[in-house]
Formats: sequence, structure tokens, C-alpha cells
Amino acid sequence: MIFVNKDQFKVSEETLTGQQILNKAGRDPNQYDLFLVHGVQSDQIQLNQSVQIKDGLHFNAILKSVPYG
Repeated sequence: MIFVNKDQFKVSEETLTGQQILNKAGRDPNQYDLFLVHGVQSDQIQLNQSVQIKDGLHFNAILKSVPYG
């Protein structure tokens, strides 16, 4: 089980790319940036970057048009 924004998704894969995670969450990879959240920090995940999937991982999908820092 992974979380994107506050929605949870059941996944069986051991690794997923940023694009695959956005697709599973129903977000258009051309319109959203993906971030892996750990604690108060987050790291941007590129579309072609692989992520080791562990139960309970949290991601944020943020519209590219929204300024963030």
C-alpha cells in the first residue's frame, strides 16, 4: 500500500517509476511533479526514476503550475 496525496493505492510491484506511480494515482505525468515524503522533507522523483516500493510510502503529486519551495 502506498499513498499519493492522501489517497491510498494497493501495489504489488517491488519497484515503480515516478511515471508509473502518477499513472496509478490517476495523475497526468505531464502536469504533475512527484515527491517522496520522509518526515518533514521530500525528494522529487523524476518520471524515469525507479523507486523501491515499501508498504506505507507517502508521495505528493503537485501540479507543475503551482509554485513550491
